[in-house]
Amino acid sequence: MSALNNHIISKFYPINFIFTKYSTRHEKIIIILLLALITPIASIAQKHAPRPQPVNKNLPGIYPEGSERLLRVSDIEGLNSWDLKVMRNEIYARHGYIFKTDEIKRYFNEQSWYNPKYSNVENLLTEIEKKNIQFIKSYE
Repeated sequence: MSALNNHIISKFYPINFIFTKYSTRHEKIIIILLLALITPIASIAQKHAPRPQPVNKNLPGIYPEGSERLLRVSDIEGLNSWDLKVMRNEIYARHGYIFKTDEIKRYFNEQSWYNPKYSNVENLLTEIEKKNIQFIKSYE
């Protein structure tokens, strides 16, 4: 196996010790086959669940359903913790909430539709939004 092949494998699979100068050709072939077998499984696991189309296309954000209707488990299946955080905070952002944490503030400041105006938007939230915030929090 050439040095180039070893470099390519170690670039995609950062286990530099996978090939040593003592590795036999058969060991290398087995490792490559195992890695090739595992890769498609890992990429399938990272796909998000299909999401229904939003009812109101005028609401901004990636997850407008958080302000439209009560969320279901199927709405959040496949979402990671960041996606859930964005989904929950989009509800606040649509009402102009001024975020305090740098990570969320930075994210929403990059959204063209976001207009920070208020330090408290609790009285602007609908009952559906309040329930959805609690629902999302329970899965975060």
